[in-house]
Amino acid sequence: MAAQSSWSLADLLDLEFFLEEDKKTLLAGQEEELHQRDREIYQQIHTRCQHGDASEQASCLLRNWLEQRRAMVSGTSHLPGQVFSELIRLASWLFTGLALATGWGMTISFLSYSGTSPINVATFLAIFVCSQLLFLVLLLFFLSAGRLRTRPALPLTYSLVRRGLLALLKKLGRRLADAKSSRWLEQLSGNIHAYGDLYSRIFMLPIFLLVQLAAMGFNLGILAALLFKVMTTDLAFGWQTTLQAGAEAVARLVEIIALPWSWLLPAGVGYPDLAQIQGSHIILKEGIRHLSSTALTSWWPFLCLCVTVYGLLPRLLLYGGGRIMLRYLLKTFRFDSARHQRLLLRMQTPILSTSEAEHQTPEQPFDEPGNRPAREQHPLPAQKYTAVLLVPEEIADEYPIDALCARIGRETGYTITKTIFCDPYDPNIRADMPLAEAAQTVMILQEAWQPPINELFTFLHRLRELAGQKTLLTLFLIGKPEPEAPLAPPREQDYAIWRQKLSALGDPRLDVLSLGQS
Repeated sequence: MAAQSSWSLADLLDLEFFLEEDKKTLLAGQEEELHQRDREIYQQIHTRCQHGDASEQASCLLRNWLEQRRAMVSGTSHLPGQVFSELIRLASWLFTGLALATGWGMTISFLSYSGTSPINVATFLAIFVCSQLLFLVLLLFFLSAGRLRTRPALPLTYSLVRRGLLALLKKLGRRLADAKSSRWLEQLSGNIHAYGDLYSRIFMLPIFLLVQLAAMGFNLGILAALLFKVMTTDLAFGWQTTLQAGAEAVARLVEIIALPWSWLLPAGVGYPDLAQIQGSHIILKEGIRHLSSTALTSWWPFLCLCVTVYGLLPRLLLYGGGRIMLRYLLKTFRFDSARHQRLLLRMQTPILSTSEAEHQTPEQPFDEPGNRPAREQHPLPAQKYTAVLLVPEEIADEYPIDALCARIGRETGYTITKTIFCDPYDPNIRADMPLAEAAQTVMILQEAWQPPINELFTFLHRLRELAGQKTLLTLFLIGKPEPEAPLAPPREQDYAIWRQKLSALGDPRLDVLSLGQS
């Protein structure tokens, strides 16, 4: 069977839906069940994803995992991806239809001709062409401004809306007396921040495409109404101005506007020539008796082409560009968030057999020949995940670090390549800390019974700046050391508190693992 690695917006929504469901299971302390399930899925699908680099293999694994999870719940519920696809389809038809009707209605109303005064070409162009060009320029400006900004690389309007929403949620959280509601709002704020950093560019594009569809419908409505009136009524178009502008100046302006099509449709066909422009000049005190009938009807092809070239065509190009950009973003999306990496680790890390794992001592080395804990009967090849471990200097002597690194390797699948001792509360943390070149992940050892404090969050922010935005940061929780068991897992309630607090930070590449529960 061919590898399924192509993604759609519906796939991403369903993936996040299942990961959110798994998050609830994790908070309930049932990660062993998830590991068993995901490992079984991996054994079924891993042969489909053995080609390409590490990023392509990860994408393929997650795509096939998603298909397996969909099959597990098939017929029991409507997944958000299906609902989203149907809503987008419905919104596309609705927006296009409403815009088409709006363009038709506005044009029919504007072209109401009583036979006493010709329709002013300049007013038509200002309402139906220039206004669209103005909105188009503003749209391109905001898109360019959003791309020129490096943090975050989002359209400017979306960034402003998101900041306002996050500020509102934070303010509401401070005002709520109910601690549970306040925590829920903090988590919601963090989720918006995290999902925004991961998916903002991808999920802003459907809105962008809907706007382009609506604009295309509006222009098609204008063209349909204009052609309908031309075929069924005797329309007369003219121009007038209080400025001292003669027919020659107007003719030069018309030639400039008609440049895109003048090579195919010359003067007198695609746009009025000088004689026709002179013959359609409206002078209020003279009425319309002196105007040429041929000149009065020579403007409508020019108006149709203006709407097509300056209204419809740019929207077609933007829509096509948006579709290409969406396919590119989906194809090149990197599944490097904490939740994606945790799922990949669960799939690719073999499971310890219960009988052998119970006899493993914390100090037993993991990598020594002859001392390997018993794993699956037929272990499958797994991608190598490496990490740097940051150990606070104040607790460095309380734990056997070598044995801890071995436990981390057994339980999480990470290989600790380097151990760095540091003071997380030092405001002058070294900028030359060797993080990025050493591993894919930076782990920070943390005593779980200690409450989350602002100084630690400040340290995590500094660490993010040093390690880069794409590096996975993982807080590794450990319990209180006992004389006979220096490596003890943390309590479930401590683990849950830390997960809730860190999820409120809204960093999609920040994770929490714990000894004995990973």
